[in-house]
Amino acid sequence: MIRFIPVAELNDPLTLSIGLSGGSGTGKTYTALLMARGIAETMTGRKGAPIGYVDTENRRALHYKAAFPEMCHFDFKAVDEAGNLVGFGPERWIEVIDAAEAAGLPVLILDSFSHAWEGVGGVLDLHATTLERLTGGDGSLADKRSQLAWAEVKPRYRRLIDRIVRAKTNIIICTRAKPVMQSGFGNKAKNARKTKTRREDVPWDPASDGDLMFEMTTMVILDPSAPGCPVHQIKVADQFKTLLDPRRPMGVDTGRAMAEWAKGQGDAQRQKEILDAARAQARTGTDAMRTWWKENPDKAAVARSILSELQDLAAAADRDTAAVADDPFANLADDDGMTPEQRAELEAAESAFRSSHTETA
Repeated sequence: MIRFIPVAELNDPLTLSIGLSGGSGTGKTYTALLMARGIAETMTGRKGAPIGYVDTENRRALHYKAAFPEMCHFDFKAVDEAGNLVGFGPERWIEVIDAAEAAGLPVLILDSFSHAWEGVGGVLDLHATTLERLTGGDGSLADKRSQLAWAEVKPRYRRLIDRIVRAKTNIIICTRAKPVMQSGFGNKAKNARKTKTRREDVPWDPASDGDLMFEMTTMVILDPSAPGCPVHQIKVADQFKTLLDPRRPMGVDTGRAMAEWAKGQGDAQRQKEILDAARAQARTGTDAMRTWWKENPDKAAVARSILSELQDLAAAADRDTAAVADDPFANLADDDGMTPEQRAELEAAESAFRSSHTETA
């Protein structure tokens, strides 16, 4: 039976899914553990609450054993106890999440989840194996049958992503990131090739599928220049923007604040309302934005987290106001969707048509 429940009756905490990506030396593991501690303690209400840790990196997390005695470690290998190669296929990850929920763990770290994508038995490996079977080893058929191979593999991976999204425990996912080839230098550097998941201003590509990145509650890419800092914020809801300062490492307090929001006890909604109000003010122009900023110092402190966005909105509003002041009918006159070159070409053709008819008459 389908039942729509009034939200006032829904008091269970939400769950968080946080993505941390970065190259070697960016502090993914330590940052994940710190944030997990804040989440676990806030969700359970007690110090030393357990942190589940799925380790694919040859037990690398145990380097922090002394600092995090509450860690519950699982050594996730590509081989089983008998030494047989079993790989990192999607179904094994689903089993791990099931086990974490059954154990009642308040938070689970998956490090490194890149193995699910590019490891032995991961999605890319499964695609290559499937393509080999579909082509019978005939390389000339690879392009034609690649999509058929993806059609077999991608649903398995999609079920894993759905399992992460629907998890009843909080999840922090660590993935590797690789440098992106760029054109230009310094502040003018841009990524040489854009994709649907790659921003021009982020010189790193997570070793994972784009579906994963955008299913996260929060997704950031760490940079070697500032370990632990959310330098590249790929997906951050307004509720968390004031928590994530690109110049300040994330830690226990970050996880605690996110968990408080998930429990409905944080101040995140009020902060979102302030950001929306600031955006509305910025859309009226720079002068109005300056006035609002000076008259609302407390709100301005929150709005500073989206300062560059507000500056862009105000500048766009100024340009629109200037254009209307110069010629209030300019937009109406040019509303045929044609470029100036196309319009000139059309006018020339019409003029030639009129001339030819005049000569004929």
